[in-house]
Amino acid sequence: MCHKPSRGEERNYKRLRLYKFLLQFIFFFSDTIKMKIFFLNPPHELPIMRRYMCSYYSPEYMLPPYDLLSLATCVREWNQVNVKVLDAIAERADLHTVIERIDTYEPDLIVVLMGIKVFGDDLDCVSKIKEHFHKIPLAVFGYYPTGFPDELLKKTAIDLVLRREPELPLSQYLEAIKNGTPVDTIPGLAGRRSDGSLFNNPEERIENTDDLPFPDPSLVDISHYEEAFLGGPCAAILSIRGCPFSCNYCTTTYGRFVSYRSPESVVAEIHYLKEKGIKIVRFLDDIFTCDKSRVISICKLLIKKNLDIPWTCLSRIDTIDAEMLDWMFKAGCKRIMIGIESYSQNVLNKLNKGISPEIINPQLKLIQHSGIETLAFFMVGAPFETEDDFKITIKGALDSPLDFITVNTLEPFATTPYFEQISEDIDFSLIPFRCAYKNLDIYHIANKRRQRLYRYFYLRPRVLFTHLVTFIKNPRRTLKLLATFLLSSKPKLPATPAAK
Repeated sequence: MCHKPSRGEERNYKRLRLYKFLLQFIFFFSDTIKMKIFFLNPPHELPIMRRYMCSYYSPEYMLPPYDLLSLATCVREWNQVNVKVLDAIAERADLHTVIERIDTYEPDLIVVLMGIKVFGDDLDCVSKIKEHFHKIPLAVFGYYPTGFPDELLKKTAIDLVLRREPELPLSQYLEAIKNGTPVDTIPGLAGRRSDGSLFNNPEERIENTDDLPFPDPSLVDISHYEEAFLGGPCAAILSIRGCPFSCNYCTTTYGRFVSYRSPESVVAEIHYLKEKGIKIVRFLDDIFTCDKSRVISICKLLIKKNLDIPWTCLSRIDTIDAEMLDWMFKAGCKRIMIGIESYSQNVLNKLNKGISPEIINPQLKLIQHSGIETLAFFMVGAPFETEDDFKITIKGALDSPLDFITVNTLEPFATTPYFEQISEDIDFSLIPFRCAYKNLDIYHIANKRRQRLYRYFYLRPRVLFTHLVTFIKNPRRTLKLLATFLLSSKPKLPATPAAK
């Protein structure tokens, strides 16, 4: 005789069927529930810009955090995750605001770009974020994380280090987490295993950078970003990764192996940026002009596509000629930034620049004749720079047709050849962070020379007259920058990017 279920049993049976249906529903749609990742350019008391290869003080003008945008866009497209980018510098968000934003977003992973000169401050920031969100994995990337992953993992609560180019390590990590496979063999990733032991895998460079999606500028508020005295909204673009030259003080963008994007890819990205509302573009390449035929191809394509968008770039004095400059001007180049560093052969030799000072001003005149502005980076006060060396630099700068200069102290960045050569004279510690000359007189001399060069250069009638239009268009900013250059001591933070 069949058992007839009671009303209670029927209700329980219906509940079980409902629970089973709900579980099936959850499992069926679980793949559509996307992981959320929070990308952070950390806050700081000073307006600074961070990149993998530098961090520097920028009192009035700001470029977007290209490294973060590239990384966030890549994993959004490749791994189908949700991303949130907070540029705390551009938005003037303090640590309290950052923590509130993270709490509101409820991410599954936090990724932080760490600067060089501000590395100690960034470590403090990361530590405080981790205290609030100790259950959320936290990954970092940047120059010092790449160079010292083991020490970071041993001495901090950081969970993961993305070494050198961060796109592939992060993407492969997310794929491994999704599939439940081990992460300790992923190239370019360093972290902890479940048993607490560390893993640190050699990185692999991205050979075909055309495969990378265009960094999405709309992940941040583009109205924050401008190119100095040229306006905005400004976007950054990286068409070359790596640097083929051997300046011994330079951190370079991702190392010496050079990967070039095709001219077609570069111009397609500029078109994409223009459609996103960008009005001016900065090429972040260590040396945009290192391949003449490629530069001319890019310029010809820009003209052919009639994009009509102004742009600026970094260069090296011995990589330019009149033909290249003519095409660059026609294609919209407004300013070239060049690392001259010194006019003293003694100093240039010590820096392993591989340049003769006799070619500098004739090459600068080629740029002037092309109609393009020139900004030069100088480094003064190096331990081996004599007063005579400095006077040679003053004369060279005053005889030059330069429009703008930026003057800094030669910094001993850890792991560079220059650092290794004088390591006994450097006070270096990763945690707590210190990286400075033991002889503090070096900074005293450098600061005096810095201000002298600024005054000699900018307080000349010719230069003042040349920049009269700039002053009329940007009076407040011009006066503030002049005060920074001529009157005040340079902040103890960051140096400008290592120029070539």
